[in-house]
Amino acid sequence: MKKFLKAFYGAIPAPLKNLQNSLRLKDRLLLCGKNKREQKLVQAIQRKISNGEKVNVAFFAMSVAFWKYDELFQLMANDKRFNPTAVFTPRPLDTQEIQDMHKMNLETFFKKKGFPFSDNLSSVNPDIIFYAQPYKNSICESLRAYNHLDKLICYVPYAFFISNYRWAYDAQVHNLAWKLFYPSELHRQNAREIAFNKGCNVEVSGYPLADKFLTPASSDPWKIKDRSVKRIVWGVHHSILSDDLADCGTFLDNADSMLERAKSLNDFQFAFKPHPHLKEHLYKHPAWGKERTDAYYKSWNEAPNTFLFENDYIDLFKTSDALIHDCGSFTVEYLYVDKPVLYIGNERSQILCNFGKAAMEANYTKADFSIDEFLQKVVASENECNTEKDDFKKNVREKFVEQHLLPPNNKSFAQNIMDILSAALNPKV
Repeated sequence: MKKFLKAFYGAIPAPLKNLQNSLRLKDRLLLCGKNKREQKLVQAIQRKISNGEKVNVAFFAMSVAFWKYDELFQLMANDKRFNPTAVFTPRPLDTQEIQDMHKMNLETFFKKKGFPFSDNLSSVNPDIIFYAQPYKNSICESLRAYNHLDKLICYVPYAFFISNYRWAYDAQVHNLAWKLFYPSELHRQNAREIAFNKGCNVEVSGYPLADKFLTPASSDPWKIKDRSVKRIVWGVHHSILSDDLADCGTFLDNADSMLERAKSLNDFQFAFKPHPHLKEHLYKHPAWGKERTDAYYKSWNEAPNTFLFENDYIDLFKTSDALIHDCGSFTVEYLYVDKPVLYIGNERSQILCNFGKAAMEANYTKADFSIDEFLQKVVASENECNTEKDDFKKNVREKFVEQHLLPPNNKSFAQNIMDILSAALNPKV
């Protein structure tokens, strides 16, 4: 199929390629026979299970920061039917140095958890592959979905998508996947409206991190343990370059002022939580570069009430008092902890989907407060008994969580997926 498509697409004269794109001929060809192909793959897996053989499952992993599937992986590892393995998938846009760093960190990370890890997909020989990102530039050519149509393709978004951008719902992996596991009914509705295949392969399972957010914190990563000192997370997106898909990043406008503010407020401590891709984007930025970027990151560890945090942020969020951010997914994720959150990113109302609009309503914005007003009027005021008056979006946050963020069926995200897989793959009597 791959060779045929390459030859077919290459033979199309340039003037006709725009017409081909508008008619989605390439997608139509890829989807041709999809149901029959998947039916045969399902039957082959059912025979393996009947014969007592394990089903090999590959979970693609780019870096520790983007890995959000502990609970699902553990359930599979404990199930006699499955043999899950995390597979390193280097990001082509990263330098070799960064790729090697991510691989080394993943090896250490999975070894500590006792999860099998490989950097060679062929050695895993998977029957099922779980993808986590839809972007073409996030995965090398050989690992893209259309090169693995002899496997059952599953996709679990690594983040909450709050926009109605086509890339969030209508990339090749969305249309080629056997199952898409989406966090809410609103996301299913978005797929029906945007995706080429009308979201016919969507299952609503809940969000991967819901399982962790809905349990108590297991650690306290904050520098100052005194709980009278308010804990503020500054979450920073990577979109600072002109060719970035997203356009919410405001780091360049706030970098110096936020660090100075943090150092001057002794009643607060600040955690600088940058997006994993921010550093490499700053390296490429003409006004920053490697030396200035490294010095800036280092400076966050020098004051007694500031620190850089680049690890798993679940417990950081759960033990914090507020979030200030310009990120997409944090607009939603932080609502799990029911603490005040201020969005200081660029205006995005025109591109938000219904889910995103509802989530943004639960965030304070620059229209409500400046950063300093938010800290003093909302966060600091929690020391007093007049909480609901100052934090007037508390009820909005709680309602949003109840309506949109709890996994369906009164089960965890991971258990929902296992139930869906079992229903589809268990041998029929």
